Amino acid sequence: TVGAVGLFAFTAGLWLAAAPLLAQTSQDEPWGEARFTPAQIQADRELVEIQKRIERGDLPRIEFDLDSDRIRPESRPVLDVIADVLLKNPNVKIRVSAHTCILGSRQYNLELSERRAKAVKAYLVKQGVAPPSIRFRGWGAEQPIADNSTEEGRRMNRRVEFHVIRADWDSVY
Repeated sequence: TVGAVGLFAFTAGLWLAAAPLLAQTSQDEPWGEARFTPAQIQADRELVEIQKRIERGDLPRIEFDLDSDRIRPESRPVLDVIADVLLKNPNVKIRVSAHTCILGSRQYNLELSERRAKAVKAYLVKQGVAPPSIRFRGWGAEQPIADNSTEEGRRMNRRVEFHVIRADWDSVY
């Protein structure tokens, strides 16, 4: 049911492309270079492996009902796997980033993506992940990864990303 369903692709691998984790300067730490702990590196590797499993079709994509923040039941297995990673690594902090395609107004897409990111956080918390270890943000259509002029590109742009971050929450927010 890919047609009318609002799809979000879990794209953990994309945020790793820019630089190796060990020497990454994070937007979450504006004061300088971030050094990731072994637990953060391991959690990050597990999230990348989850992305590979999605690409192979071993796990479903994260999907929402059309124009809704309701997570589709077929998305629960991948979110359960992500929750397991976070439960095994209770000191790891993540940010859930939700994105939309260009269809719809800028304001609508920002609000929809924010609601969807919040729904993912709520699901993970329901699975036992500590709420303070998850932050969320909706980006709307501001950060496309593909051409919005094609259906395939728009499908790719409708996604949820999980970012392992190293920061003191008080210094970030």
